[in-house]
Amino acid sequence: MTVLLDLAVTAISLAFLSILGVISGVALPGLFIAAAAPWLDWIIPTRDTKR
Repeated sequence: MTVLLDLAVTAISLAFLSILGVISGVALPGLFIAAAAPWLDWIIPTRDTKR
């Protein structure tokens, strides 16, 4: 019975950590891109559409 409880706790922990990993993998790069967007526009300006 103890082994089953240990397996259940391990599965719940892994599920929680995987959810946190997905959130941090998506949210943190998005924050950096949002902070770097004005500099990227200054370095690589958008194309002029008045051709």
